[in-house]
Amino acid sequence: MSERYNVEVEDVLGENYKITNIECSDYNPSIEGNITVTITVNDVYGDAISDESVTVTASEGTFTQLNGSAITSASSVTGTTNSSGQFTLTYTCSEWGLITFSANNTSIQIRVTGFRVVTQTNQTYYTGEDIVHFRLHQNSSLTIPTSWKDLGNYVGASARPDDTVQFIEQYGSVILRIKSNGNLEARSITGSSVTASSLIAYANWKI
Repeated sequence: MSERYNVEVEDVLGENYKITNIECSDYNPSIEGNITVTITVNDVYGDAISDESVTVTASEGTFTQLNGSAITSASSVTGTTNSSGQFTLTYTCSEWGLITFSANNTSIQIRVTGFRVVTQTNQTYYTGEDIVHFRLHQNSSLTIPTSWKDLGNYVGASARPDDTVQFIEQYGSVILRIKSNGNLEARSITGSSVTASSLIAYANWKI
């Protein structure tokens, strides 16, 4: 007849006795936004495990708060579970695309989308993961000749097109182009110089 021993379940299962869950407040957040990442640790019976130290890592971007309090921004943060077996992290969505959060043997993903707004003196453009929406609102009076006139740098390095992008202003008298160096050029297409009190135009390009 075999002998039987009383053995604790956690001694048999080891780390498998603890189940880590990661939950996000938003799985499709917008760039530059913040989301809450909640870590929960329970045992195999569903009971909360308190005072458990867990390291959470983001594949890109950083965590900026732990349990609602500011911390030094980092992609990997260690928290300790409370009496409910939980702690929370605030994650800042600074990178587009799929972001993976990992803790113990668990991982989950979010997808960051949307546009950053970049405003300069005369125009606003919106940068996405792979596209730029450019809006020109030039309100100062300009004389536009029939040859190309350089109006200066209008697009930052990270949003510049690979090749020249051409487009027409709203009244159809001036053609504009953004070059790969970010400079904006304009010329009249009426056959003579044009004095424009404003230039309003829109363009999109891939990056």
